[in-house]
Amino acid sequence: MCNDKKDCCCCIQGPQGIPGMQGEQGIQGVPGPQGIPGQQGMQGVQGLQGPAGKDGVCNPEDCANMGVLPYLNAYASVAQVIQPYNAGAVADQVKFDQQNANSGALDFDVSQMNATGDIKFLKHGVYHMTWQLQARIATPVPVPVPSWSFGFWLNGVLVPGSIYSGFTQAPGDDASHSTSDVIIEVKAGDMLRLRNTSISLVNLNPNVTGSVFPITIASVNIECLKLIP
Repeated sequence: MCNDKKDCCCCIQGPQGIPGMQGEQGIQGVPGPQGIPGQQGMQGVQGLQGPAGKDGVCNPEDCANMGVLPYLNAYASVAQVIQPYNAGAVADQVKFDQQNANSGALDFDVSQMNATGDIKFLKHGVYHMTWQLQARIATPVPVPVPSWSFGFWLNGVLVPGSIYSGFTQAPGDDASHSTSDVIIEVKAGDMLRLRNTSISLVNLNPNVTGSVFPITIASVNIECLKLIP
């Protein structure tokens, strides 16, 4: 122990002792209760739209409900002599033996168009219809030369506004062109015919002078604009 004289030997600090061993880890405490969820953050910016997928193929029975409306293109390629207008509708109609496009057997029945010229509608709707003819008065050509004319008939009744005419100027004329255009409402089961509405015998001949290939002597185009339930 230092004396009152404060000898210098009493003021010197001793060396640091060796550190003691680490104590054992204490027991882990019990977790506290879960906190209250925070408020939902703001919605992020909408991402860019992905590329469009490929178009699918619809079931033919469902096409009418998916935007595919009935259509038909039929034409005649075989020579015909059309009788004058007959109130009994005997041999005064144009027959069609070919078709380029048909929306399907659920839209039109064309099984008789080669035999009777009939085209049967199977769906109720508003239709745009046209006909075209390459025709001439059959010989012998009478004097004065009459005009020839054709028109649509629906269920044996003339379609108003569908009759147009042509004129054969001389006996040697191959053909004269005429066309019609009409929009009408048609019901399922209705029958359409293209008939001679003139007093003349009319010749439809696909073989004309100067043409390398046979011509189309008659055609009918039908487009449905709107189906009606």
